[in-house]
Amino acid sequence: MRKLYRKLASFKDPFTRAKRHVSSSHSGFRAFSDRRWMFPFIATLIISITLLMLSISSFYSEEEESPLPPDAVSKPTNDDYFVESSFVKSNPDVNADLPRLAYLISGTKGDSHRVMRTLQAVYHPRNQYVLHLDLEAPPKERMELALSVKSDPIFSRMENVRVMSQSNLVTYKGPTMIACTLQAVAILLRESLHWDWFLNLSASDYPLVTQDDLLYVFSNMSRNVNFIENMQLTGWKLNQRAKSIIVDPGLYLSKKSDLAWTTQRRSLPTSFKLFTGSAWIMLTRSFLEYCIWGWDNFPRTILMYYTNFVSSPEGYFHTVICNSKEFVNTAIGHDLHYIAWDNPPKQHPVSLSLKDFDNMVKSKAPFARKFHKNDPVLDKIDRELLGRTQRFSPGGWCVGRSDNGSDPCSVQGNDSVLRPGPGAVRLQELVQTLSSEEYRSKQCS
Repeated sequence: MRKLYRKLASFKDPFTRAKRHVSSSHSGFRAFSDRRWMFPFIATLIISITLLMLSISSFYSEEEESPLPPDAVSKPTNDDYFVESSFVKSNPDVNADLPRLAYLISGTKGDSHRVMRTLQAVYHPRNQYVLHLDLEAPPKERMELALSVKSDPIFSRMENVRVMSQSNLVTYKGPTMIACTLQAVAILLRESLHWDWFLNLSASDYPLVTQDDLLYVFSNMSRNVNFIENMQLTGWKLNQRAKSIIVDPGLYLSKKSDLAWTTQRRSLPTSFKLFTGSAWIMLTRSFLEYCIWGWDNFPRTILMYYTNFVSSPEGYFHTVICNSKEFVNTAIGHDLHYIAWDNPPKQHPVSLSLKDFDNMVKSKAPFARKFHKNDPVLDKIDRELLGRTQRFSPGGWCVGRSDNGSDPCSVQGNDSVLRPGPGAVRLQELVQTLSSEEYRSKQCS
């Protein structure tokens, strides 16, 4: 029994034998109760870990800094909380003094020659252009326009004129015009990083200044200024447009027809105010990026609201910009057009003619509308305001000889060289008036 007890006791404390062995052996090891070895061991361990961490940190620092150029590293901002902050936002022509413009020129059946004439009158190698003929234009006419652009040697060399292959059915009163405009903006954002402002023109628009005049004046403007006529929607327009619900057949059918009106009425929105103004705009790239990406979803919310809204081209961009804290102070309430109206005004403006020429010049506006096809006043504008005797309005980029009726723009020089004329003086006066504190204080109110 005593032997069995000793075995059980030994099994219960398995370290007893080890302790006895250590204490009785002559191998030179100290007992575990001697802790003088722990301090140098822990100090050595801490130093080793510190050196290892410094080595790893140095390795990753070299990996992050060596392959990237300085301008590829951006500092985090509050915008980085949004998923769209991972997109490459535009910073075009940072070192350039001259801006670049992007145009949408649109038309319908029978407008291909008018679109081409307007394009040639506003063409400049620095700019970008998108042309659109809606679905009412037959395929043959759209193909002829595309072939005219493709066969032009200057357009082919510069690659800055595009014809939209997807034609949309556009109803002016409905949202289809907004859809077409946003599609053109998306194309321009995808195809080119090099533009600062976007302008929409129709085939019945025409310039009153050269592109050299326009670029010269806007080279001194902030690239954050948006020209968009705006006023708060009130009175009978508020009741008729905001409460009515319409359906634009152009969204669903292949032939243009009038808007379909529903019998239901809707209440006015409470989370944003409604604004209205001209459908003709000059908007900055940064604002249009916001409209396309909509990182706080507000532009998409407004777009859905205006899908069933009467005359949505006269309200969509206006409501977005005037309800956006980021862009509301960038709006200048002018559409940069000379437009004449009947008294009282009718649905469409008066068609301009030779009798309106002096008023157009006195307005100091860079564009005017609307014109009949091949109206004689267009030839007068070419001669007296644009100096256009050949295909293009001449500018500093045209360095060819004009002897014997030759086209000086057939030989292209430096597109940063401008030759502003009297149009630049008129436009500068207009811009100074619009930029005044008194005028700006009345915007979006």
